[in-house]
Amino acid sequence: MIHLWRRWHGGDRMRRWGAKAAILALVTLVVLYPKPWLLATWFSRIGDLVHALDPAHPGLAPLEERVRASLSAKAPPEEVLRLVQQTVHERIPYGWDWDVWGVAEYLPTVDEALRMGREDCDGRAVVAASLLRRMGYDAWLVSDVLHMWVETPQGETMNPTGGDKTLVGRRQGTEAAGTQWNVTLGFAQNLARAASFGIAVFPLARELIILVTICLLALQPHSSLLRRLLGCALLGLALSLIRDAGRAAAMAGEFFDVAKAIAGFGLAIVGWLTLVIRGAGPPPRSAATLSE
Repeated sequence: MIHLWRRWHGGDRMRRWGAKAAILALVTLVVLYPKPWLLATWFSRIGDLVHALDPAHPGLAPLEERVRASLSAKAPPEEVLRLVQQTVHERIPYGWDWDVWGVAEYLPTVDEALRMGREDCDGRAVVAASLLRRMGYDAWLVSDVLHMWVETPQGETMNPTGGDKTLVGRRQGTEAAGTQWNVTLGFAQNLARAASFGIAVFPLARELIILVTICLLALQPHSSLLRRLLGCALLGLALSLIRDAGRAAAMAGEFFDVAKAIAGFGLAIVGWLTLVIRGAGPPPRSAATLSE
């Protein structure tokens, strides 16, 4: 087995890189989306946030009655938004997508969210926006990648973050349906926050599968055992740092937590390089000095 491994690393570099990338992509897909058809559905719905709304769904009728029963005759829009959020939160307690759907991320329909009875921010936002439209308000979905909430001409609800809006569902009455993508300077920051938060809260067992796969694929057969152990240890420490600080760094943005999360990502790069850069030892059959 070791002989075959070394022969593989002495062969064509590009073919080897392609094979390793394919293996890592497949493992990551299985870990994040063991139900791959839900990934296709998620992409489709993210591309058309308007289509996800369903104001006419009969399951919204009890929620509308509850909200209207709590409103005064001349309740301001802010009170309506507050009561809609409260009602949706009571009807649909928070639940991670991997606990509810078994996948990393999913955008449900109103019917799915009400049927499952638990949802994270995006499923609750779909129900809230649909409920507001049912009550006669213009409402649409917005997201900064990390969180999804609801926007209306009268204000926002469902715990808006105040960050740059990367995804914006089209308003009622506009000719073009679908999703508006805003790629601004804040887009990269939103992605970094989402990555930090996602790694921090995702099930550790699933992340360890990806981590072990990265270690095995990155191992350089001509490096020392100590170097291999050090690289794997650095990757493990990097994961620990990000999981420890990622959630606070993404949500509160305190300097220490952000610095800790950044250090974790930096340490991951160092650990990976430690594994892939060939150390002292017999040279491989090819002239390559890197083996990812």
